[in-house]
Amino acid sequence: MQILQKKQLDFTPIFLIGNVIVLSLLLIVSLVNSFSINSIVKAKPPTLVELSDGGSIRAIATDSNSRTPQAINDFVGKTMVEIFSWNAVGVDNLNPTNKPQLDPGVETGEDKITTRSWAAGFALSEDFRGPFLKELATITPDSVFTGTTQSILIINHLSTPTKINEGSWTVKMVANLIIFQDGEQLGKAIAFNKTIFVRAVDSPQIPKNSSPLQQAPYSARKAGLEIYKIQDIDLGL
Repeated sequence: MQILQKKQLDFTPIFLIGNVIVLSLLLIVSLVNSFSINSIVKAKPPTLVELSDGGSIRAIATDSNSRTPQAINDFVGKTMVEIFSWNAVGVDNLNPTNKPQLDPGVETGEDKITTRSWAAGFALSEDFRGPFLKELATITPDSVFTGTTQSILIINHLSTPTKINEGSWTVKMVANLIIFQDGEQLGKAIAFNKTIFVRAVDSPQIPKNSSPLQQAPYSARKAGLEIYKIQDIDLGL
Protein backbone atom coordinates (compact mmCIF):
# COMPACT_ATOMS: atom_id res chain seq x y z
CA MET A 1 0.00 0.00 0.00
CA GLN A 2 1.27 3.37 -0.89
CA ILE A 3 0.77 5.94 1.81
CA LEU A 4 1.27 8.82 -0.66
CA GLN A 5 -0.19 8.55 -4.12
CA LYS A 6 1.71 10.25 -6.89
CA LYS A 7 -0.48 12.92 -8.46
CA GLN A 8 -0.07 13.46 -12.19
CA LEU A 9 0.75 17.12 -12.95
CA ASP A 10 -1.62 18.95 -15.33
CA PHE A 11 0.24 21.55 -17.48
CA THR A 12 -2.85 22.71 -19.40
CA PRO A 13 -3.54 25.85 -17.27
CA ILE A 14 0.09 26.94 -17.49
CA PHE A 15 0.06 26.47 -21.26
CA LEU A 16 -3.11 28.55 -21.62
CA ILE A 17 -1.75 31.35 -19.43
CA GLY A 18 1.45 31.43 -21.48
CA ASN A 19 -0.51 31.77 -24.70
CA VAL A 20 -2.53 34.63 -23.28
CA ILE A 21 0.63 36.46 -22.21
CA VAL A 22 2.25 35.99 -25.65
CA LEU A 23 -0.86 37.14 -27.48
CA SER A 24 -1.13 40.19 -25.21
CA LEU A 25 2.50 41.15 -25.89
CA LEU A 26 1.98 40.79 -29.62
CA LEU A 27 -1.11 42.98 -29.46
CA ILE A 28 0.75 45.68 -27.49
CA VAL A 29 3.65 45.67 -29.97
CA SER A 30 1.23 45.92 -32.89
CA LEU A 31 -0.56 48.89 -31.31
CA VAL A 32 2.72 50.68 -30.55
CA ASN A 33 3.94 50.20 -34.14
CA SER A 34 0.62 51.38 -35.55
CA PHE A 35 0.69 54.49 -33.35
CA SER A 36 4.28 55.28 -34.38
CA ILE A 37 3.47 54.96 -38.08
CA ASN A 38 0.37 57.15 -37.74
CA SER A 39 2.38 59.74 -35.84
CA ILE A 40 4.99 59.85 -38.59
CA VAL A 41 2.33 60.19 -41.28
CA LYS A 42 0.45 62.91 -39.42
CA ALA A 43 3.66 64.81 -38.70
CA LYS A 44 4.13 65.43 -42.43
CA PRO A 45 7.89 66.03 -42.32
CA PRO A 46 9.37 68.83 -44.46
CA THR A 47 9.72 68.03 -48.16
CA LEU A 48 12.43 69.42 -50.41
CA VAL A 49 10.71 71.45 -53.14
CA GLU A 50 12.53 72.69 -56.22
CA LEU A 51 11.62 76.21 -57.33
CA SER A 52 11.23 77.36 -60.93
CA ASP A 53 14.44 79.40 -60.68
CA GLY A 54 16.45 76.30 -59.82
CA GLY A 55 16.60 76.90 -56.07
CA SER A 56 15.02 74.68 -53.44
CA ILE A 57 13.25 75.14 -50.11
CA ARG A 58 11.90 72.96 -47.31
CA ALA A 59 8.11 72.86 -47.34
CA ILE A 60 5.47 71.23 -45.14
CA ALA A 61 2.21 70.05 -46.71
CA THR A 62 -0.83 72.00 -45.47
CA ASP A 63 -4.41 72.50 -46.51
CA SER A 64 -4.69 74.24 -49.88
CA ASN A 65 -6.58 77.16 -48.30
CA SER A 66 -4.22 77.61 -45.34
CA ARG A 67 -1.77 80.52 -45.20
CA THR A 68 0.29 81.74 -42.26
CA PRO A 69 -0.30 85.28 -40.93
CA GLN A 70 3.28 86.16 -41.86
CA ALA A 71 2.82 84.97 -45.45
CA ILE A 72 -0.41 86.98 -45.79
CA ASN A 73 1.12 90.18 -44.41
CA ASP A 74 4.28 89.81 -46.50
CA PHE A 75 2.13 89.44 -49.62
CA VAL A 76 -0.10 92.41 -48.76
CA GLY A 77 2.81 94.67 -47.83
CA LYS A 78 4.88 93.88 -50.92
CA THR A 79 1.92 94.20 -53.30
CA MET A 80 0.74 97.55 -51.94
CA VAL A 81 4.25 99.02 -51.97
CA GLU A 82 4.79 97.86 -55.56
CA ILE A 83 1.46 99.33 -56.73
CA PHE A 84 1.73 102.72 -55.04
CA SER A 85 5.45 103.47 -55.22
CA TRP A 86 5.87 105.38 -58.48
CA ASN A 87 9.34 106.01 -59.81
CA ALA A 88 9.67 106.28 -63.56
CA VAL A 89 13.41 106.99 -63.47
CA GLY A 90 15.64 103.94 -63.26
CA VAL A 91 16.34 100.60 -64.86
CA ASP A 92 13.18 98.92 -66.09
CA ASN A 93 13.11 95.48 -64.45
CA LEU A 94 10.97 94.09 -67.26
CA ASN A 95 13.22 95.36 -70.03
CA PRO A 96 16.63 95.92 -68.41
CA THR A 97 19.37 97.88 -70.14
CA ASN A 98 22.76 99.17 -69.06
CA LYS A 99 21.55 102.68 -68.33
CA PRO A 100 18.62 104.31 -66.50
CA GLN A 101 15.62 105.28 -68.58
CA LEU A 102 12.16 106.76 -68.20
CA ASP A 103 9.27 104.36 -67.78
CA PRO A 104 6.85 104.85 -70.71
CA GLY A 105 4.05 103.45 -68.57
CA VAL A 106 1.18 101.14 -69.49
CA GLU A 107 -2.05 102.55 -70.91
CA THR A 108 -5.14 101.75 -68.86
CA GLY A 109 -8.21 103.37 -70.35
CA GLU A 110 -7.51 107.01 -71.22
CA ASP A 111 -4.64 107.28 -68.74
CA LYS A 112 -1.67 105.14 -67.81
CA ILE A 113 0.09 103.61 -64.84
CA THR A 114 3.72 102.77 -64.20
CA THR A 115 5.06 99.45 -65.44
CA ARG A 116 5.82 98.54 -61.83
CA SER A 117 2.19 99.09 -60.82
CA TRP A 118 1.00 97.14 -63.86
CA ALA A 119 3.16 94.12 -62.95
CA ALA A 120 2.07 94.18 -59.29
CA GLY A 121 -1.54 94.48 -60.42
CA PHE A 122 -1.59 90.80 -61.34
CA ALA A 123 -1.78 90.11 -57.60
CA LEU A 124 -5.37 91.41 -57.76
CA SER A 125 -8.32 89.18 -58.62
CA GLU A 126 -9.43 89.23 -62.25
CA ASP A 127 -12.76 90.98 -61.58
CA PHE A 128 -11.14 93.61 -59.33
CA ARG A 129 -7.95 94.27 -61.28
CA GLY A 130 -9.39 96.07 -64.32
CA PRO A 131 -11.54 98.67 -62.49
CA PHE A 132 -8.86 99.23 -59.85
CA LEU A 133 -6.05 99.88 -62.33
CA LYS A 134 -8.24 102.28 -64.32
CA GLU A 135 -8.93 104.24 -61.14
CA LEU A 136 -5.22 104.09 -60.25
CA ALA A 137 -4.39 105.59 -63.64
CA THR A 138 -6.63 108.60 -62.95
CA ILE A 139 -4.66 109.49 -59.81
CA THR A 140 -1.20 108.80 -61.26
CA PRO A 141 0.25 112.23 -62.23
CA ASP A 142 1.49 112.60 -65.81
CA SER A 143 4.63 114.15 -64.33
CA VAL A 144 5.58 110.70 -63.01
CA PHE A 145 6.46 109.71 -66.57
CA THR A 146 8.72 112.74 -67.05
CA GLY A 147 10.61 111.96 -63.88
CA THR A 148 9.56 115.09 -61.98
CA THR A 149 7.15 113.33 -59.60
CA GLN A 150 7.80 110.25 -57.50
CA SER A 151 6.02 108.50 -54.67
CA ILE A 152 6.67 105.87 -52.06
CA LEU A 153 4.26 104.03 -49.81
CA ILE A 154 5.44 103.84 -46.19
CA ILE A 155 3.56 101.15 -44.25
CA ASN A 156 3.42 101.89 -40.54
CA HIS A 157 1.31 98.92 -39.47
CA LEU A 158 -0.30 95.77 -40.81
CA SER A 159 -2.79 94.08 -38.50
CA THR A 160 -2.86 90.37 -37.80
CA PRO A 161 -5.03 88.85 -40.55
CA THR A 162 -8.64 88.31 -39.52
CA LYS A 163 -10.25 85.20 -40.97
CA ILE A 164 -13.55 85.85 -42.79
CA ASN A 165 -14.16 82.27 -43.85
CA GLU A 166 -12.11 79.34 -45.09
CA GLY A 167 -9.33 80.68 -47.30
CA SER A 168 -10.06 84.43 -46.98
CA TRP A 169 -8.90 87.15 -44.61
CA THR A 170 -8.85 90.91 -44.04
CA VAL A 171 -5.77 92.95 -43.14
CA LYS A 172 -5.88 96.55 -41.91
CA MET A 173 -3.07 98.71 -43.21
CA VAL A 174 -1.99 102.04 -41.74
CA ALA A 175 0.34 103.84 -44.15
CA ASN A 176 1.40 107.14 -45.68
CA LEU A 177 1.78 107.85 -49.39
CA ILE A 178 4.69 110.28 -49.75
CA ILE A 179 4.65 112.41 -52.94
CA PHE A 180 7.84 114.11 -54.13
CA GLN A 181 7.51 116.78 -56.81
CA ASP A 182 10.07 118.88 -58.67
CA GLY A 183 13.01 117.54 -56.72
CA GLU A 184 11.72 118.50 -53.27
CA GLN A 185 13.31 116.53 -50.44
CA LEU A 186 10.59 116.53 -47.76
CA GLY A 187 7.65 115.36 -49.82
CA LYS A 188 3.95 115.58 -49.04
CA ALA A 189 2.46 112.84 -46.85
CA ILE A 190 -1.06 111.60 -47.53
CA ALA A 191 -2.75 109.25 -45.03
CA PHE A 192 -3.39 105.93 -46.71
CA ASN A 193 -5.33 103.65 -44.39
CA LYS A 194 -7.06 100.66 -45.98
CA THR A 195 -8.70 97.34 -45.29
CA ILE A 196 -7.28 94.73 -47.66
CA PHE A 197 -9.38 91.66 -48.51
CA VAL A 198 -7.25 88.63 -49.37
CA ARG A 199 -7.99 85.04 -50.37
CA ALA A 200 -6.04 81.90 -51.16
CA VAL A 201 -5.57 80.82 -54.78
CA ASP A 202 -3.49 78.26 -56.61
CA SER A 203 0.11 79.33 -57.10
CA PRO A 204 0.97 79.22 -60.83
CA GLN A 205 4.25 77.82 -62.09
CA ILE A 206 6.43 80.17 -64.12
CA PRO A 207 6.97 78.75 -67.63
CA LYS A 208 10.53 77.91 -68.54
CA ASN A 209 12.38 80.23 -70.91
CA SER A 210 9.78 82.98 -70.40
CA SER A 211 10.74 86.65 -70.70
CA PRO A 212 10.62 89.06 -67.73
CA LEU A 213 7.47 90.54 -69.24
CA GLN A 214 5.80 87.11 -69.39
CA GLN A 215 6.91 86.29 -65.85
CA ALA A 216 5.18 89.31 -64.29
CA PRO A 217 1.73 87.68 -63.76
CA TYR A 218 3.28 84.53 -62.30
CA SER A 219 5.65 86.40 -59.98
CA ALA A 220 2.82 88.51 -58.58
CA ARG A 221 0.81 85.40 -57.69
CA LYS A 222 3.55 83.02 -56.54
CA ALA A 223 2.49 83.46 -52.89
CA GLY A 224 -0.78 81.68 -53.69
CA LEU A 225 -2.84 84.72 -52.66
CA GLU A 226 -4.81 87.48 -54.35
CA ILE A 227 -6.40 90.77 -53.26
CA TYR A 228 -10.04 91.03 -54.25
CA LYS A 229 -11.13 94.22 -52.49
CA ILE A 230 -9.62 97.38 -50.97
CA GLN A 231 -11.61 99.88 -48.95
CA ASP A 232 -10.97 102.81 -46.61
CA ILE A 233 -10.85 102.19 -42.88
CA ASP A 234 -11.58 104.28 -39.83
CA LEU A 235 -8.64 104.24 -37.42
CA GLY A 236 -11.12 104.35 -34.58
CA LEU A 237 -12.35 100.84 -35.45
